[in-house]
Amino acid sequence: MLDGRGEGISASSGNIVEYCDSASDEEPPKPVKKLRLVKKLTLGNSAIVYIGLLEKSKSSNDALQVLVRIADCLKFEEEDIPDVIKKLSEYFQYEVVSTVRAKILALFADISKEQGADIPSITEELISLLKKEESHKVLAQGVSALLKIGRLQPDNQGLHQKIVQVAIQRLKDTSHLVKCTSLELIGDLLPVGATVETSPGSIMRLVGDYTHSDEGRVRSAAFRAMMTLHGRGLTLDPSVYSEACLALKDDYEIVRQEALRLVWVLGRTYPENIIVLPSSDEEVRLVDDAFGKLCNMINDLSMNVRTLAAEKLGSMTLVSPKFLHQTLDKKLMSNMRKKRSAHERAWESITSGEWASGKNWSDDAPREVIDAESVSLMSSGSCGAFVHGLEDEFLEVRYASVESVCQLSLDNPQFAHMSLDFLVDMFNDEIEEVRIKAIDSLTRISRHIVLREDQLETILGALKDLLITVKTFVCQDFSMDVREGLHKMLASCRLSSKNCLQMCVESLLENLKKYPMDRRSTWHCLQKIGQSHPELTLPLVPELLAIHPFFDTPEPDVEDPACILHSHTLWFNVCELELEQFYNIQHLCLNSLFLVPHLTSCLDVCILILVFNAAQQSPTMLQLFEEHTLKHYSYLRDTMPTLVPALKSYEPPIILTRAVCSQLVGSSRPADPAPLSTGSAQYLSDILARIETAPSSCVRRELMEACRHDLSRLATIDRAIPGALQFSALYISSQLLMIDILSNKLWSNPSALASQQGNVVKNCISQLLSQCLKLQHLYVGLNTEDLSCVKQFKLKALALQLVYIVRGSNFSALALCEHFLETVEDTQRYLSEHEVQPEAFTSSLFKELGLLEDTKPGPVARCLLPLLQVSTPAPLPHTNIKMGRKLKGVRESNSNAAVERSFSMNKECLVENLHEDGLIAQYIRSSMAVISEPTGDLETALKFTAGLVLGVHCDALLHNIQDISTLRIKVKYPDQQTHLLVPRPTDLRPLEPPDHRLLTTILLSHHVWTEACIVEVSLALDVARAESGLAGRKVLSSGSMRSDDPWVLDLCRPVKVLVSPKPIKRGI
Repeated sequence: MLDGRGEGISASSGNIVEYCDSASDEEPPKPVKKLRLVKKLTLGNSAIVYIGLLEKSKSSNDALQVLVRIADCLKFEEEDIPDVIKKLSEYFQYEVVSTVRAKILALFADISKEQGADIPSITEELISLLKKEESHKVLAQGVSALLKIGRLQPDNQGLHQKIVQVAIQRLKDTSHLVKCTSLELIGDLLPVGATVETSPGSIMRLVGDYTHSDEGRVRSAAFRAMMTLHGRGLTLDPSVYSEACLALKDDYEIVRQEALRLVWVLGRTYPENIIVLPSSDEEVRLVDDAFGKLCNMINDLSMNVRTLAAEKLGSMTLVSPKFLHQTLDKKLMSNMRKKRSAHERAWESITSGEWASGKNWSDDAPREVIDAESVSLMSSGSCGAFVHGLEDEFLEVRYASVESVCQLSLDNPQFAHMSLDFLVDMFNDEIEEVRIKAIDSLTRISRHIVLREDQLETILGALKDLLITVKTFVCQDFSMDVREGLHKMLASCRLSSKNCLQMCVESLLENLKKYPMDRRSTWHCLQKIGQSHPELTLPLVPELLAIHPFFDTPEPDVEDPACILHSHTLWFNVCELELEQFYNIQHLCLNSLFLVPHLTSCLDVCILILVFNAAQQSPTMLQLFEEHTLKHYSYLRDTMPTLVPALKSYEPPIILTRAVCSQLVGSSRPADPAPLSTGSAQYLSDILARIETAPSSCVRRELMEACRHDLSRLATIDRAIPGALQFSALYISSQLLMIDILSNKLWSNPSALASQQGNVVKNCISQLLSQCLKLQHLYVGLNTEDLSCVKQFKLKALALQLVYIVRGSNFSALALCEHFLETVEDTQRYLSEHEVQPEAFTSSLFKELGLLEDTKPGPVARCLLPLLQVSTPAPLPHTNIKMGRKLKGVRESNSNAAVERSFSMNKECLVENLHEDGLIAQYIRSSMAVISEPTGDLETALKFTAGLVLGVHCDALLHNIQDISTLRIKVKYPDQQTHLLVPRPTDLRPLEPPDHRLLTTILLSHHVWTEACIVEVSLALDVARAESGLAGRKVLSSGSMRSDDPWVLDLCRPVKVLVSPKPIKRGI
């Protein structure tokens, strides 16, 4: 059917497709007609059918049920909304039950959210219904509906002024509910700065009058409305401060909370205003007096008020130092007069020559009693406020107090030094959350403080207490936050003496014996301690390394059970590697330190990390090292480059195989070669340009084959731009696979597709789709050109799959066809929004689908077949490899975690995003995961009763994950069953964005096996929700999967766990 413009419209299967005739050669090219998929509105779901039932209701209860159904399935056509409003208004006028009338007014606000609703007319109708209303419940609901309607049009000041006038009139109502709702409306919708009938200042005074209302809820709403108006730009007058201070003594908790917030706002708005204290001629700054008022509220009877006061204190950074320091000075008070401590009284007795007999009652009482009103509130307000807050019985108050102390200490070194003892005391808090907050706070202010021995004993005592109190695995997992927090805090703090350093090292090593999983955190802690305390480490070197001035001490035992990781060796791999290959792999083999004859234990490695980092700034320390220590340095430098620094005064030999080492005795290499410009970026640009200018398809294919191999190899060597190299290599590999499929005539032959040879085509298409999804979901930082190429290539792969399903199988292609059309629409929208010229295949696809009348799978596949047969390879994207921003600190977690996996587990793309100077090397970064635990130890089998559950601890670092909700734990059993487990949100610990750390327990369960078998554990992304057309509804509902599902994208290589389910033991 053609309309007047010559356009054709066709509807099929509930979808409407618009298309236009192609232009002639003489006419200028017209823009491609966009696909538009529209679903018909079903009348069964529309709320219009319930409106007629409302008039037929026999009772108010039936009418209320109908109104509830209307609210549940709210869906109206634009032309039906006026009739609906009219019918609801008519029913409202003769309904006698207030609950029904209130529900009708609530529906007015809901209908206003519908598309095409006439909000001004609905508002007028609602205001007219409220004029004759007398029920307080209905009036409150009506004002609330007006508030919701006003928020729908934030820029319509005329409508807001009309609604505000209604609220002002309703302030005279006797019901507190109507008053509170009206005050809220005035605070949110009062036009600020506009020329209106009633000035905003007069309305502010009107709202202020209700702070003296007899009803506490009205007073609270008035204070809240004043702060809302202040936040919207109507500045509060400083004269309100006295009224807010009086409200701090209100009997109601909600009023004191709002008054406290108002005092806090005024203190930050007018900090330098001078006020005179009541009953005194003393003048103070307003921010100082407000600070004292908030400190005084720390002693409030309500826990909520105390928590709020403790939270607000941390943001008052403009307070004078003399008032700030009083918060940590707990003065004793007796009859509103300061009372001296016992130490002060004893000192006075000694200096005066008089001694107290202790026989007289109250002989230490104040000599005089003064009037309470004559004492300044400031003198008793801030004194000991944080002391009371840190000793409060509720954890919320203590938590907020610790945070406020930390915020005030960040820019005040003197206050940070005073608060050090109090924060250290919070390490002994009974609540885990408070202890973690205290540890984090001390870490943040560490640049201002130096730890003494007594303070360090308290800190290390908290670390030792964990060794005693933690009994179960669940608690152990939870306390890992405390232990790692203590490690970070110790790494950032300064120690005062060598005894402190010795105590710290001993406690860390003792903790490591109990918790071997903390080795990474302990290594980083000792690295930082060594870097910041070289002068304290130097006198401890003989003791730490067990060096005797006269005798040779025994070297560490290789058979130490506390060995760093596993006892497997790499000799069979090393001997087969060339010199250059092995040198590159040295940076990847952290988990195997057995190439040195005298391997140190895990504790010795910790000590060596400490000593080597201290030696970097203390060259004299090198003279104390023995020969085997230098050998250990050589190997640790190659296996732990991020933990062991380069010692410029020492040039270690290259560590290779034993045969090569025997030939290279005495040779050396530079200790720390400067980062060189590898030219990988230029090579990538040149090779892509060479492919584009290939003279023939054969030459182009050969160049792409060579380029894929070279880029894949270069990505494992060059640490500068691995993300861009991997992306380019994967895209070229996908192009080659697409060329192979299209060059094989089997994909378009229905008879051949149905044969055994069709499985080859099916597997190739599945692999192609998997690579397309990897290009789209496993790489972040893609620019517009890269993402447009990926989207268009994925569209081509989906078209190929649709043709294969329709022509070579008997499966239903409805879901796949719908998914394909949605992808076409999304791609077309993306290209038009970013003004990207589509490729030849994509442009032809848009044109042919625009002319298509029937959107069923068969016609769509017949339309796609000739396009695929004549398609040519798309141009390769020129990836963005520009330098990024400078980081505040080198992101060690990324590089360390990557290096810490054995090369047999994770050989590709390990160290990414960083140069040696901490620069982000490219915008394109690949998503990856590094599993630290389980370690892949196959010597000991984990046994459990068959049918029950085995918990396996998992510790992994996640890098550059776009949508963390798609993360899955992939478990593959020996019988080829594959399960995807969803980690809990609490198991994901955010690191520096966009990185995360996964700490969880993997639950394994199976039937009885005859012998121990290997279960493979890995991490993957499940993009089945985003690619629902590929996965299908059954997969999404059941959660089952196969190992070759293209929407499951692996983030790392699997780690093997040896498991042995045992049969159930029957009782005797």
